[in-house]
Amino acid sequence: MSSQAGEEWLSLREAAELLGMHPATVRLWADRHELPSRRTSGGHRRFRRADIEARLRQETEPKPDPAVQVLIQSLLGRVRLAFTDGTLSTLPWYQHFDETVREAYRHLGRRLLDLLRRALSRETDREALQREAVELGTEYGTITSRSHVSVADTVRAFLYFHTLVDEGILQLAEVRGAREQDIPWIESLYQVQFITNEILPALIEAAENLPQEQEASAPPQ
Repeated sequence: MSSQAGEEWLSLREAAELLGMHPATVRLWADRHELPSRRTSGGHRRFRRADIEARLRQETEPKPDPAVQVLIQSLLGRVRLAFTDGTLSTLPWYQHFDETVREAYRHLGRRLLDLLRRALSRETDREALQREAVELGTEYGTITSRSHVSVADTVRAFLYFHTLVDEGILQLAEVRGAREQDIPWIESLYQVQFITNEILPALIEAAENLPQEQEASAPPQ
């Protein structure tokens, strides 16, 4: 171990021990320039401790689950298609939404997809997901009430996109094969159901309660 300009340098063996890897693997990373190193005048490899610690942090950081990424990309594609292929325009309830409401719902839809991604990836604990789902449902309901959209139409819209999500998971399972164990299909459906079962009641409650709150807070005539 040596020190130069305040930096601590490790030998190949020391770096490998710190990483918990075989020295041959660390040597290969250095050859591929995946891990910075330098050579002494005698030809021996030296590694900065700061680079080794950065590599350790990188290895311990949670990585996106490829299976979840496949699912979310598939769901996102189905939602985009619903907006671009003209199907939505033929639905009576969609015609009741003006552009402001549609844009607000699109924004909430993106948040919903992110919430589903974290639920499927198990990045966030269940209680936090539940709170976020209720908050999202409340926002859906608030927009519904303030925009004078009927609760029934909002529920129809929510169920329409919920069906898109369910169909997306089932279609992907059929295409890729149920034997493919990298994607827990049934568990994915359960996670989606957990989120949507929290959003929908909160949506209805907020949409029904807001007019009463507005009336109570209105100044006397």
